Amino acid sequence: MIGSLVGVVREGCLLALLLAAPILVAAVIAGIASGLLAVFTQIQDPSVSLAPRVVAIGAAIALFAPAIAGQLVAFANRLWPLIVHIGTG
Repeated sequence: MIGSLVGVVREGCLLALLLAAPILVAAVIAGIASGLLAVFTQIQDPSVSLAPRVVAIGAAIALFAPAIAGQLVAFANRLWPLIVHIGTG
């Protein structure tokens, strides 16, 4: 029982990392690109670096949302029977 709980928690943490990765990578790439653009053009306005990151994160969410939702539904489907088993003792 405890082993299965530990396994589910571990799997949930790994799943959270894997599902956040595409969005974080998009934000990092957009941040680096906008930072280089700011350095080359010597424009130090905060909106120059913020706008591309917001657009990149929005695009990543729109692009990867079906895959993220599918993974979350699959994890929830594996998790509910365990919750019922724990609840009934």
